[in-house]
Amino acid sequence: MKAIAIATGLLLVLAGCSGGTPSNQPQSTPDGSPPATSSVPTQSPSGTTTPSTAPVVLPGDRYVALATALHQRGVAIWWETDLVKRWLDGPAAFQGAIARLGQLAAVPGTAGFKISDEIGYGDGLTSVAQATDFLRQARSSLAQVAPGMPLLVDTVVPELGCLPWRGGNQEGCAQRVRLKYPAASAIAIEGYLRAHLIDRLDLSTGLLSPSTYASWGLTQQAAQTEIWNRVRAQGWEAMTILQSRKALAAADGYQGAAAQAATDTATYITEPVAAGAQAVDIWTWRQHYQGKTFSLLAPDLSTNPLWTSLLAQRRIGVRLITHMTPSMMPTDITAFGHECDLAAQAFTAVFVAAGTG
Repeated sequence: MKAIAIATGLLLVLAGCSGGTPSNQPQSTPDGSPPATSSVPTQSPSGTTTPSTAPVVLPGDRYVALATALHQRGVAIWWETDLVKRWLDGPAAFQGAIARLGQLAAVPGTAGFKISDEIGYGDGLTSVAQATDFLRQARSSLAQVAPGMPLLVDTVVPELGCLPWRGGNQEGCAQRVRLKYPAASAIAIEGYLRAHLIDRLDLSTGLLSPSTYASWGLTQQAAQTEIWNRVRAQGWEAMTILQSRKALAAADGYQGAAAQAATDTATYITEPVAAGAQAVDIWTWRQHYQGKTFSLLAPDLSTNPLWTSLLAQRRIGVRLITHMTPSMMPTDITAFGHECDLAAQAFTAVFVAAGTG
């Protein structure tokens, strides 16, 4: 893809955007977002960290350029990395990613790091002990290069969608997914929270299909309400800053009509927020996934009923977050700025790809 030159407040972007797709296809989930992808950084991370009081000097860094453009529009930046993969790849890969995050911590507008996609749910962490070890090492290592910077983990807890507290078939459903994903069970997640290993938790409740809930005598929205009330009763919001998450992007933009957008808004935004969610993560601004380009808006950026609803939620004070990566942004300066303007209209924060590979 041809090179870009995007003027920002800090630097000139001279590196080209990669149009490649992930080497491993992300998993789809019942009520989550596919794992984020990012490209290799334009320069290798050094072992020297940048103090938080020092100026940021990362010339030609398109990740910083995107973050800077968003920050200039009042958007908070969370650097997004699949640190689990780097950790499983070995000490050298892990420390390289940590060094990179140490540099990015000094970028103006940085609010924290998102270090995991759906922890324990098909990410290579197969036990509670292993996931706990990862979280402890990630927290310890990042505290050395970015002291005080909060860590965010996203998770899908599939047993919640089974409504196991109802007993019967629902408990059987929960037992099956607990066995399959022990590190993503409700008791596992609560353990990480009680150990103070997660500052912010993006929670997907593992909702099942509307037809499944209909057979149980309730709607999907009613199930979501019941689940979030259960989470509140468990006291999770007292142990972390609790947020909700949902993939609402589709190939060539959200495709639902007004009625579907209203249902999606109620189920995935209104209900979690009413039960204590401090923000809602909406995947994604634009990303290659399963051979297609998924996004919230159409390729021509025309509006749709969901976008109208997101803007309305923002106006009433709901904090919304999305995901952006420079490889999926336009190369034209004016078009780049226009997309940043649009994102800032709806989202108070953005998960920006960290460029850790």
